[in-house]
Amino acid sequence: MPTYEDVLNLAQMLDSKDQNRLLMDLAALVYDFAEVIDSDEVIPAETIAESELALQAYQSGKDPGLSADDLKHLLFGDGVE
Repeated sequence: MPTYEDVLNLAQMLDSKDQNRLLMDLAALVYDFAEVIDSDEVIPAETIAESELALQAYQSGKDPGLSADDLKHLLFGDGVE
């Protein structure tokens, strides 16, 4: 397994665009979750970001959301009326 110094030296040889890409990927590894207060639940950062985008789309009117009937169908299938 490469050491920290090995990895750092390789990173320093990358051009600035790839260094920035590496930084983003490493940040995602480190900050890839959020802990829920008063719970053992951990939510991935990607899920939080998707939820935030969906909420913004709904609030702006770009996404009207689901009707109650569509939600029931999505959750319970065809057997629910």
